[in-house]
Amino acid sequence: MDVSLSTLVGSAAGCIGLYSFVPQVVKCCRTGDVAAISLRMFAVRTIGLLLWTIYGFALGSPPVLIFSALGLVLSSVILFLKVRGSRTQPVSESCRQHQPDQKDPGAAEPVVG
Repeated sequence: MDVSLSTLVGSAAGCIGLYSFVPQVVKCCRTGDVAAISLRMFAVRTIGLLLWTIYGFALGSPPVLIFSALGLVLSSVILFLKVRGSRTQPVSESCRQHQPDQKDPGAAEPVVG
């Protein structure tokens, strides 16, 4: 079996890129904590990996096809967890807009004369 240098380099790059992404996926799956994950970034990343997968298929490049498809799966898992988590998590107190009917303990009381 004759393997070209470009295939070896592409495979090594794919392994390193995928390996760097796995801890994030494992952490999100174990803890379910996706609060620090950007929904927009992972949506764009997932679309990009889908396009890379299509490109690898069209080009007939196994490293591009395999590693972009595996990255697509991992990115889709995090995107799914983020979307599911954003539906079930209440808005935190620090992220809420100040409601006019709520009394602000630091606000001055109006003087009624």
